[in-house]
Order: sequence, then C-alpha cells, then structure tokens
Amino acid sequence: MQCHECGNTVARGDRFCTTCGASLAGVTDSTELLDTVDDDPDTTAAVDTIDTVDERDDDPWSESDPVWAATGPVEAIDATGPVHTDQLPATEPVTEVWMEAVAEPVDEPAPAATTGPTTTAMPTVDDRRSTVQMPALQTPIRERRAFRLTAVLGLSLLGGAVAMVAMFANLVTVSSDERIIRGDATPTAFRTGGWIADDLADNLSIAALIAVALLVAGGVASAFQWRGGSGLAGGAGLAIAGLASLTIGLAQIPIDAAYEMAAIPTDQRFTLTITRDLGYWLQIAAAAIGIIVFFASLNDTFGDRRSGLNPWIAAVGALAGLVFAGGPLLPEGLGVFSDNWYVNEGPGQPPAMLLTGRLIQLGLLAFTIVVGFLSVRRWGLGIAVGGALTSIWLVVSTLFDLTSDPVGPGYANPGGDPSSIHGVTIIGAAAVAAFCVLAVIAAFDQARHEW
Repeated sequence: MQCHECGNTVARGDRFCTTCGASLAGVTDSTELLDTVDDDPDTTAAVDTIDTVDERDDDPWSESDPVWAATGPVEAIDATGPVHTDQLPATEPVTEVWMEAVAEPVDEPAPAATTGPTTTAMPTVDDRRSTVQMPALQTPIRERRAFRLTAVLGLSLLGGAVAMVAMFANLVTVSSDERIIRGDATPTAFRTGGWIADDLADNLSIAALIAVALLVAGGVASAFQWRGGSGLAGGAGLAIAGLASLTIGLAQIPIDAAYEMAAIPTDQRFTLTITRDLGYWLQIAAAAIGIIVFFASLNDTFGDRRSGLNPWIAAVGALAGLVFAGGPLLPEGLGVFSDNWYVNEGPGQPPAMLLTGRLIQLGLLAFTIVVGFLSVRRWGLGIAVGGALTSIWLVVSTLFDLTSDPVGPGYANPGGDPSSIHGVTIIGAAAVAAFCVLAVIAAFDQARHEW
C-alpha cells in the first residue's frame, strides 16, 4: 500500500504518511479500493482520477490537509571542491571570500549521499591548513666596476706630470754680463738668476700638489666608471689652468722689473738677458691639458641617469661660489673697481699679464663652483670640489701665514696687499668648503639608500 502523494509505503490503519505528512484518510480506510490497487497494478492510475473520497466527519485534518511537493534524492556536494551558488539553500546568503593564502584542503572522507535535504557548510580557515608564500627578499649586490682605460685617465696622468715639472722648473731667468750694484732706484722685484713658482709665491707649489693629487685621483676613479671621479678630474684640470694663469702673470713681475732696471740711467754699463725657460712653457701646456681634461669629462655627465642631488644645497653652494670668486675683485684703500682690468703705468703696479692671469683664475673658479653645483649631479659635485680646493688652500695659507710669502686667489685686491685676504673672500671660501662637505655627505647617504 502506497501514499497517494509521495508514493511511500504505508500500512493499513496509518492516518498520516511518515514521509510527506499527507493525510491517509480514505486511503488506508478503503479496503476495497486498496485491495483493488494492490491486486491490479493497471488500476493504480485510477487513484489519481478519483474526484472525491469519502471522509469521516470526525477527521479534523480533512479540510486543512497540507500538500507537499514530491522530492527526489539530492546529490551530495563535495565540501572540498568549488562551491557554486546554485547548490546553496535559497535562504542562505552567499559571501565571496578572497584569500591571499594558498590553502591546502584537509583530506576528509566525502559525506555519504542522503535522500533528504542536504545543506553544505562553507569551508572556513579553521578547516584548512593554510600556508602563505612570502616574497623573496633579494639582498642588493653592488656591481663590481671594471677598470678600463679612458681619455680622462690618460690626460690626467699627463697633465699631472706636466704640472709638477712646470711648478719646480725655472720659469724665468734674468742674467747680466756684469755684476750689478743695487742702488736706491733699483726696483724691489729686480734680481738676477732663475725664478721658479715658489720664488714668486711660496704657497703655489703646495696648491699645485693639491690640484695634481685631485687630478690623478679623479682620473683613476673615472677609469673605475665613477662619474664623480671624472668630474673631480675635470674640476682639478680647470684649477690647474687657473693656477698656471696666475703663475704666468706673476712671472711677468721679475721680467718687468728687469726692463725697469735697464731703463734707469747709470754710469755702469751692463747687458741684461731675460729668458723664459722650460717651466714657463710647461705652465701653458699644463693649462691647456687641464682644459682638455674638463671637456673630456663632459662625456660622463651626459650619460648620468642617477637621481640628482639636493637642489637647495646646490643653489646655496653656487651662490657661495660667486661670493668666493668675487671677493678678490673688491677694491681696498685707494683702489677702484676698474683697477681689476685697467693697467696703471708706474713702478710697483701690477703688469697687464698679471691682471689677465688673475681674471682667468677667478673666472675659472666661479665657473667650476657654479656650474658644478647647479648641475645637481655627482659629476658636478666633483667639478666643484676639484676646482675649489686649490683656491681654498691659497686663502687658508695666506690668512694664517702658513708660508713666508703667500698670495691669495687672484693675487690681491685692487689697492690691497697681496699678503692680506678680504673679508668677503674669507666668508665665500668658508661657505664653499662647508657646502662641499655637506653635498658629499648627502651624496654618499643617497647612494647608500639607492643600493
């Protein structure tokens, strides 16, 4: 005997189906109908065609009999597999869970298939063994810079050797065929014999040693592909050019003194011979090589792709360079500003060659510092340091009397004493030195963070 709603097997006398809960009134009570249905399978369809069924008046469920839809077996859902929204109960909200971790499902036996309604629980993090793949942190390895021969290296070695020989070789030789007796009219700067750079100013040789050391060090650093080293060589090359220009201008002083001595009327007859020796021409050669080194170093600044240096340090450093180079141009005493380029004919006045040489040195000093700082690159920082240190030494040695007969940058202020330094020059030199140190520290700190 079967339920007329779900087809489940029922027994006689049952009032409700144990599966779907439908009322069995008129089904289990009608012996004739059930016997007919049980005996003749062909008449089972007739049960569905009965319009009315005798109901007992005392059955309270006859008028409110609930109707349940037939349900079949539900396929079990694998909890470890992908969860689809159409397999979830309609009343359960669907939540998307995005997980960064790589989850490995726990091997659990699949639940047995059931014939009733099945609900599937969403897998949680607690149900899984989660492993997170951490990113690999690579330790930066500095690339070993290969040594290679460069034009800057070759020119730096050549320029350093020429500058050293020029600084200790005779620049000018004044000779006489007769022994000259000095008198009241004899110029102070006149004497016979040879003149080297230290005879003109005894702090020039140390200045040349500093410039040559920077030149060679920069050339070697450029061979190891350090752009700051190439700039250092270029700045030192311009410093050597400026120092050579000042030295050649100072060499004109004994030459002019010899001409003055020859023009003085005297009863003594003598012949003076003025010779520009090897050191004089080597000074010109060293200046030319230094300028070529600077232009050779330009090749490294155009290929510099690294981030720039601090622009504030660069701007203030460039301003300090203008103050430093402009300090020796300020007149003192009875001097006027036009004395920087106007030649005064008279005893003791600086010759035209000296005025030209000092202007070249000061111009190159301002150029190296301003262009070096404003380039805001390591090449430019090398230019500024290499071009400034030589003149800073001239200021320090003259200010503190480190030598017996020193001169400052640009020889002397118009109307001033060569052994004194103007206050503006001191301030400019101190500021340039401070900002060079500050820029170097900032550059090393930036390079450390870039690695």
